[in-house]
Amino acid sequence: MKKIVISGYFGFNNAGDEAILQSMVESLTAAVRRRGEELSVTVLSASPAATAERLGVNAIPRTSLLQVLRSLARCDAFISGGGGLLQDATGRRLSVAYYLGLVALARLFARPVVFYAQGFGPVSHPLNRLLVRLVANRAAIITVRDQGSLDGLLALGVKKPALAVTADPAFLLELKQPDRVLAALPEGKPVLGVAVRPWPGQERFLPEIAGALNCLLQELEAVAVLVPMHYEEDLPVCRELAAMLKHRPVVLEEQLSPPEVAGLFQRFDLVLAMRLHALIFAARAGVPVLGIGYDPKVEAFLDRVGQKTAGLPAGLAAADLVGRALELWGRRAEIARELRAKSAGLGAVARQTAEDVADFILEPCGALLPRLTAGQREGQR
Repeated sequence: MKKIVISGYFGFNNAGDEAILQSMVESLTAAVRRRGEELSVTVLSASPAATAERLGVNAIPRTSLLQVLRSLARCDAFISGGGGLLQDATGRRLSVAYYLGLVALARLFARPVVFYAQGFGPVSHPLNRLLVRLVANRAAIITVRDQGSLDGLLALGVKKPALAVTADPAFLLELKQPDRVLAALPEGKPVLGVAVRPWPGQERFLPEIAGALNCLLQELEAVAVLVPMHYEEDLPVCRELAAMLKHRPVVLEEQLSPPEVAGLFQRFDLVLAMRLHALIFAARAGVPVLGIGYDPKVEAFLDRVGQKTAGLPAGLAAADLVGRALELWGRRAEIARELRAKSAGLGAVARQTAEDVADFILEPCGALLPRLTAGQREGQR
């Protein structure tokens, strides 16, 4: 039996990161099993008991140095990712040091390290940029979820491991219908999915979003569903937005599992969202998306699926949002076909990455590296 340790932003009730984790665990376990082996997974989690119960894995506290060291000493490979781990825009600039510190510990134990579908940046602090260059170059494999992340790492001098652009693991998530939520939605009406998050300047941009939604709900005779993707953080903002709407929305007060959240997006007809994985779930469902580019990862993803952002939060205007939304609405059948096709392609890329990493776990010096090196060359063109 092979043993791996997975690190990421797990156990914080963020539907996007939990979708990443579940997809990684399921796809890697299945890929290793197809090769006649079994995989034991240990996850570093902020809520280890909940993580272990939900996914059937071993889970330990992400800040327990003793337990982390013990797990690293016993594992066959350490996987860092996925998600936007290497950035210092949030987390009091400590995220880079924490995640790269784990990589450094794994290398001290001579354990091979895989960066799995990570989103890189922004990293602005000079010390963090130095840490990225020094530590990331000691990884065996680095896969990133978009071209901008690859370009950013290369610009910092991360060139020794094989780098490749892949797709977010959430494209592999098995969906589940949240029947109790769907039953509460009115039949025959369009449904607008909305996923906002706390962000500087929300006292200005939330009213603009509310103004746009008020127009759209009336024009389309629709109902809005406000989805807190990062449950504890986003729910207060969703409630604040709901209080500004003339037509009472459905606020998702109940916390759903990641497959249920993703399944809910299949019921939407249009999505307006800040959160990246709300946009990913919408794209998978073929739902036209109006993404607010609060972070470069939003624009990077929308560009990859052939869509444009609605702009930065500070520049939002209700009239512009309405105009963009109605344009998408008029082309929704065409956009749905495009998004489903793009998502199918990204899902295939994500599945191939899982197969490649499974090969590497079983044979760290095997034939994976030439294939990823080819992927790096393709990514730099």
